[in-house]
Amino acid sequence: MRNIHDRGTMKWTSLMLPEQVELLKELRQQRERKEKPILDEDQLEYNGFSLMEAAKEEKMVWIKYFKDYDFHEVTGYVETLKPGDEVIKCTNDDGVQRIHYSNLIHVEII
Repeated sequence: MRNIHDRGTMKWTSLMLPEQVELLKELRQQRERKEKPILDEDQLEYNGFSLMEAAKEEKMVWIKYFKDYDFHEVTGYVETLKPGDEVIKCTNDDGVQRIHYSNLIHVEII
């Protein structure tokens, strides 16, 4: 009987060249990449209003953003939000997170 969850290339890795192992690793990473969703005008407007309200009233926000082919989340306070800025500074216990405005997916006031 064959085991469905066998070790794959693990047992052959010792026979592979380092370049082959690296190539397989890169292919696996490319396969797991996610695509950035395209936001509609309503979502962009909602994100902007939520950020302005959070900065003005010093409320905590939850931000979902896209970076390095994956989704990330951060919770904190919007430190600065200026009309010309393309970067949002969000502070929390871990320090300051800088998030590019074009990478925002969703903003919620907590």
